[in-house]
Amino acid sequence: MPPAAGIRSTKRSSMPPAAVPDDLIDEILLRFPPEKPELLVRAALVCKCWFRLISDPRFRRRFRELHRAAPMLGFFCTERGRWTSRFVPTSSVPLPHAIRGNWRAVDARHGRVLISTSRSSGNDLVVWDPVTGEQHRLPKLPEHMYPPQYLLGFYWTAAVLCAAVEGGCDHFDCHRSPFLVVFVCTGPTEAFAYVYSSETGEWSGPASAQLRSARVHLNVPSALVGNALHFMSGKWGRTKKILKYVLGTQEISLIHLPHKPYNRRELMTMADGSLGFATVDGSKLCLWSMVSGTNASWAQSHTIDLKTIGTLPGSLTIVCCMDGMAAILMGINDQEFFVVNLKSRQIRKIPKGRFAYPVVPFMSFYTPALGAASTSEGPREGSSSA
Repeated sequence: MPPAAGIRSTKRSSMPPAAVPDDLIDEILLRFPPEKPELLVRAALVCKCWFRLISDPRFRRRFRELHRAAPMLGFFCTERGRWTSRFVPTSSVPLPHAIRGNWRAVDARHGRVLISTSRSSGNDLVVWDPVTGEQHRLPKLPEHMYPPQYLLGFYWTAAVLCAAVEGGCDHFDCHRSPFLVVFVCTGPTEAFAYVYSSETGEWSGPASAQLRSARVHLNVPSALVGNALHFMSGKWGRTKKILKYVLGTQEISLIHLPHKPYNRRELMTMADGSLGFATVDGSKLCLWSMVSGTNASWAQSHTIDLKTIGTLPGSLTIVCCMDGMAAILMGINDQEFFVVNLKSRQIRKIPKGRFAYPVVPFMSFYTPALGAASTSEGPREGSSSA
């Protein structure tokens, strides 16, 4: 029966809404926050169309290019009272391969983690992808390469990085490309550096320099600036120098830190690409950067009053700082960890556990791998790709 005159029908149209174009869906999905990769996993399970969009390698490439800076998925830390490390997630991303035994994280960069199973010599190193579980065991450093005076007792550290660090790679998706491992050891009057290449499968070196009191620390991750690696150097707790190793020229040198009464400083790569360090002074997080064109001139670039951004313990120390994006702090008394986002000024408390030094942050993009995208299998929940 038709509606009476003057009365509008309230019956809704049976026509379905217009379909959203794939290009528009693609642009929306690209803007999902990389620090919440679980959102992409959920979106891929909505329908086959979204599944195909997200699983396309071109989508993953564009996602990385748009966001550029890889998010921190978590960090590796030493369990209190033990020498081994464990993974502490700072996102809801499942990393089932991150569960290992009798190992210690030394460094992490470009989607890879360098781990050691030897407490003293550093002669059992493995490069590992905690997302896929792939690993590459390095050959032992030949004994003839070790300086005789350091065979019994020396200080060492190491770093992993993409082999194309000097050009040709934007590091958005290079975790399966060739890599380098730089191994540094120091004694009372001399420092040595060795480089392993995954392309040749061999160690090269050593490069050496006469440097006094250049002791490096396994407990402090390195910082990569340009084609140079930087390691904290000096007595533990009173580090006043940085050991610099240039990959191209194999030059080893020392950089002096500003004379300030800081208990602990953590190296970092600043947002502008310069070398910097972070420290805690009272209730303030202080960021320092090296002045361009100088060898040892520093300037305090940023200061964040931690009291104004959240509730934190009265006594804090810096644990690590990630490329000017985030810092991990620890309460000195209760030894609880806090992640501070330096951009949003938000604080995230990590559930209390048996965590202690050192802390190695793991930063990587994490998007669904979904290898069935080109078939009719449909989405597989839990698939992933760094």
